[in-house]
Order: sequence, then C-alpha cells, then structure tokens
Amino acid sequence: MKELDFLPEWYKDDKRRQLHVRRQYVALAAVFLGMMIFNVTEIHRAGKAAAKAASLENQRAGAEAVVHEFDELTKQLNEVKTRAKLVEQMDSRVEVAALLAEMSHLIGDSVVLRKLEVLAEPFRRPEEKGQAKGSAVRLAGRAGGSEKDLPLGRVKLRIVLTGVAAHPADVPDLVCRLEASPYFQRVQPSFYGTTRVPGGPRPAPGPQEGGAVKTQGVPGVTEFEIVCYLANYKDLDE
Repeated sequence: MKELDFLPEWYKDDKRRQLHVRRQYVALAAVFLGMMIFNVTEIHRAGKAAAKAASLENQRAGAEAVVHEFDELTKQLNEVKTRAKLVEQMDSRVEVAALLAEMSHLIGDSVVLRKLEVLAEPFRRPEEKGQAKGSAVRLAGRAGGSEKDLPLGRVKLRIVLTGVAAHPADVPDLVCRLEASPYFQRVQPSFYGTTRVPGGPRPAPGPQEGGAVKTQGVPGVTEFEIVCYLANYKDLDE
C-alpha cells in the first residue's frame, strides 16, 4: 500500500528555512556570547595591565628618587673623603699639649726660655739620603711665610730651645734631662756661653781663664741654644 503525502512542498521548504534560520540565530548567539566573554576578559586583562603599568611607573619614580639621593650622598661622601685625606696629610700626629707639658716638667726654675721653635722636616727618601738636607718647614715661631710653608704628610719635628740659665751647669743638666726623656732624641747643644746681665756690673779687668769672664758683683747668666728632635720616629740609618 503506498503512503500518500498530503503536505505541500512549500510547507516543507518553509519548515526547512525556519530550521536553518533558527540554527543561524543559535550560531550568531553563540558567536555574540563568545565575543562578549572575550571582550570582558580582555577588558579585565587591560585593567590589570594598566594597574601594573601604573605600579611600575610609581616604582620607576621611586627608583629615580633613590638614585638621585644616592648620587647626592656619593658626592657628599667623596667630598668628605677628599677633606679627610687633606686633613690626614696635614696632620703631623703630634700632641703639642703633651710636648709642652713634658718641656715644662724638664725645664727647671733656673732656666728661662727666650724662644721655642718647632720645625717640621720632611723625611728623605732613600735616594735622597746622600743629598743635602732641605730647608725645614716652620711650624711655630715663624716670622712670615706663605701657605707653601704648611707641613704636608708625615714629618719629623726639630725643636730649637733658646734661652738663658742662671748657672753654667744648668745647661748640661737640661741636656741630660732631655736625653733621658722618651719624648726627645738626638739632643745637641748648639752653643752656650756666659753673657752679661743687662744693667749689671761690667766685667772686671783681669786675665780670662778657660774662656770665663771675671765679673764684679752679680755674675752673668749662661745663654744657650739646644737642638733636638721629637722621638716619634726611628732613623734606620743610624
């Protein structure tokens, strides 16, 4: 028995067209939904990237500030190092107060100093040992000089004591005390001799024995000059 199909062709075509259109709508809806999800995801990622970029920008600004501060501190440190190096070069490493205290202890009441000079002499290099000694740099008691006279580097100090003593024996005693002191070395009297007291009696006429001048009344005083070095170094050639 043959089945009869009473549905017209246009109806079947319309049904197929509706089904096709429905599939297209579903596909378009899926594509739109996918695009929406993609846009939301990308917007979220873009927001995170923008926040990270802003954070990196803040870190960059902070790093630039730190680098600038570091450069300033480095510059100040270099200036301080330069000044410290200059001070170290000019420092003779000698305590003048201790030196004067030792001299005050050694010099007795019968000795009066007229002048005290502390002269700085640079250490000679080995190749300069045979050459003549250069001029000393004056630290104290200089009559005048330029800034070139300032001592630089480590120096040895030559001390010159000029004065008068009440008795001739006071000068050798002072030399012995200076030699026995750990503060001084190479003590040598440059000169000493009897001189007349200003306003005192004149020398009496008569022979002179041993270079001593006979005086009437109050005797004269002994004038001296002693040269020594501060014992803050050791000469290996001695």
